[in-house]
Amino acid sequence: MSEIRETESERAYRVLRGNIIDGTLAAGLKLKVIPLKSQYNFGAAPLREALTRLVGDRLVVQETQKGFTVAVISAQDAQDVGRVRGLLECEALRESLRNGDDAWEARLVAAYHRLRLVENRAPTEISPSDLEARNAEFHDALLSAAYSSWLLSLREQIYLHHERYRLLSRSNPNLERNTPAEHAAIFEAALAREPDLACTLVTEHINRTTEAAMKVL
Repeated sequence: MSEIRETESERAYRVLRGNIIDGTLAAGLKLKVIPLKSQYNFGAAPLREALTRLVGDRLVVQETQKGFTVAVISAQDAQDVGRVRGLLECEALRESLRNGDDAWEARLVAAYHRLRLVENRAPTEISPSDLEARNAEFHDALLSAAYSSWLLSLREQIYLHHERYRLLSRSNPNLERNTPAEHAAIFEAALAREPDLACTLVTEHINRTTEAAMKVL
């Protein structure tokens, strides 16, 4: 029985986390267990465990006698999250470029190819979920040869927070950006093992997302 509850708790955590990141559960929303049970068909105990984990991720805030609330978003937070992601991602990228072997390069090439397949589709044919998954896969592949597990863990957490702002930035009707070209430049710099150039391009890539999100906040 405990194994089933643990599996349900993990699933509840992943579903709630995804819905916070994509905005289905809006910033500032009160998260009450009974309504969540009806909405998601999870048990009360797994939901409480999931919410507690999300507090640790800083995607949910818990206040005494007030319960759980989806963490708010703001221009100031977007700027801070983007800055920290850039710092962590560049350090991990430098490690990865130093340590990457043939297997790392093959993984990166494959991830970039899968991303390009989606990016090359007509806008009406692009599945947002496919694009998000392949974008994350590409950025993960870039860093996959970094040896510091702490660095990668911290970067993964900040990536999720920046993802909230990246998805928000797409609601900007005046957004003019050639994201495929940005990915191509990062990919070429990484393959050429040029850490300074790759870090500059990644930082600019992240900053453009942050700036676009700030314009709609």
